[in-house]
Formats: sequence, structure tokens, C-alpha cells
Amino acid sequence: MRSHILPEQEYKEKMNQTVVPYLLERKKEIRYEREKGNIIYCACYAADDAKGIVLISHGFTETAEKYLESIYYFLQEGYHVYCMEHCGHGQSYRMTEDLSLIHVDRYERYVDDLLFVAKAAKEKWRGLPLMLYGHSMGGGIGAAAAAKEPDYFSKVVLSSPMIRPVTKPVPWAMAKLIAQICCTIGREKNYIIGQKPYSGEEKFEESSSVSRARFEYYQEKRIAIPEFHMNAASYSWLRSAGKMNGYLQREGWRHLVMPILVLQADGDTLVSNREMERFVNKVSRHGNIRMVKIYHTKHEIFNAEETTLKGYWEKIFAFLDATCDDRG
Repeated sequence: MRSHILPEQEYKEKMNQTVVPYLLERKKEIRYEREKGNIIYCACYAADDAKGIVLISHGFTETAEKYLESIYYFLQEGYHVYCMEHCGHGQSYRMTEDLSLIHVDRYERYVDDLLFVAKAAKEKWRGLPLMLYGHSMGGGIGAAAAAKEPDYFSKVVLSSPMIRPVTKPVPWAMAKLIAQICCTIGREKNYIIGQKPYSGEEKFEESSSVSRARFEYYQEKRIAIPEFHMNAASYSWLRSAGKMNGYLQREGWRHLVMPILVLQADGDTLVSNREMERFVNKVSRHGNIRMVKIYHTKHEIFNAEETTLKGYWEKIFAFLDATCDDRG
């Protein structure tokens, strides 16, 4: 890597004094409109002498702002970056007025929005290969999008992808059934039982991050900005997650023919590692897919400690760079 991983002890200072000014010089905000009145917010960054484009598909309750460090590394390595915010997140359109609730009518909406932005990026930077980096929910959406339009993406990186969410202590089959019943009786916009509105009380020890500095840096912004207060899912979101899981495991995997790198956190409690491995095994029957387990990490591998992050990003860029010699 051309840039060094930001150190834990000086993280906030490095972000504010080096990373953020660098990003602001290269940033352009675009608001796409795939459907009339539904605005898809996208933060776009131009690299110097770019060799490719990376489209970031973020996770559940996240925003583009959470990926500033990751965007910095992609830019430093010569990739333009498009980081869109999914429906129900950040500055993008919502299907409910409750800022804490993430609600979607069907997972295909996420997929179609992502492909709309992907097409715009490809048209803007003709001749450059388009890569996809998807985390968690965004990894599941990215996999479904790549399966729907296999020719869009030259390579795909899935970091802790949500092939299926973890619903403990409720078994997955029961959770799907409850979601279906609730949607059928008109409770599709209700909070999933046990989930609550945003309170600003998330603790580092209970988070998906190993790096306290990275956790606290984003939490300050999350607390201060109302549009960042997403915290819970609706029953329709859960039903949609189930349908996306069914699509990926029954049919979607057959269409994933591009090279794919899957990065799995050994300490993940939010997505099913077993379901992820099942998915990877299916794709490997015909496709070019490799899974790497990253040890001593939680769900957000990109928020691990410095030594782990060095290996994580080196694996990603070695994978992406292998196809970027040919810019056509």
C-alpha cells in the first residue's frame, strides 16, 4: 500500500488533519433519482491517475461518512470511489418518517438503486474497470446486484457479507415466519420485537469494532447528526433479507462469474458465517471465488486494530490490482 494504516493513538488527529482535507479536495456529492422523488445520495471522490473505480455498498444503519478511512485508502491506491447511501440510510430517500427505523418494501429496491449508481459510474469513467466493495448488508446487496448484472463489475470484494443475518435467540426459520405474518397483517413498518429507537447509548464493548479510536470517531458524528440515527429494522426489512438470502442461495450464486474475494470475521455475531461458507462453496463450483478468515476481528473488519488492518487492506489491493493492468 502507498499509504500507511492510520495509528490507533493518533487516529482522530490524522483523520481531521490529513484524511478529511485530502478527501474534501476530491469530493463531489451527487444525488441520483432512479424513481421520481426518491433521491439516492452518493459521495464521489476522484483519484489521481486512476486505474479503476470502486463502488462501496455500506452495511445496515451505516452511512458514507463511516467509510472515510476506507475511501482514503482506495484513493491512495488509484481508485475513484463512489459511496452511495442505501434507501433508509443517511441522506438518501426513506420509506418511513422514523429516522431510527430502516424499512424497505423489497430487497430488489436496494439492488436496483445500486445498479443505477453503478451504471452512472461506468458511463462517467468509460474505459476504467468497476469494482464493488460491499460490507454486511451491503455485501449481500452487492452479491445480488452482481448476480443480476454480471457484466457490470470486474471484481467483487465482500467483507462480512450478509448472506443471512443472525436472529438469535430466535431461530432463523421462526424469524422469517414471524416477519411474513407481521407483513401480512399490516405491521410491515413495525419495529422487530426487541429492537428500539436510537438512544445514542451504544458502548464500544458491545460494538462490532475492535478499534476504540475508530468506533469513537464515527460515534461523535452519529450522535450529532439526526440522519445518522438509524438503529432498528422493520418486519418488512427482515422479510426482504430472507428473500435476498433465498435468491442468493437458490439462484443468484449461479450467475457470479467474476473474481470474488470474501473476507470473514472470526468473531462475527451479526451475520451467519456458516451461511456465508455455504454460499462460497456453491459459487466455487463454477466461479473464481476465495474466502479468507480474518482472525481477532468482529463484524466490522475495517474497524480492527492496526496490524490486522494492514493485512486486510493488503489482501484487498492485491486482489483488485491483479485486473487493473488492462484499463479497457
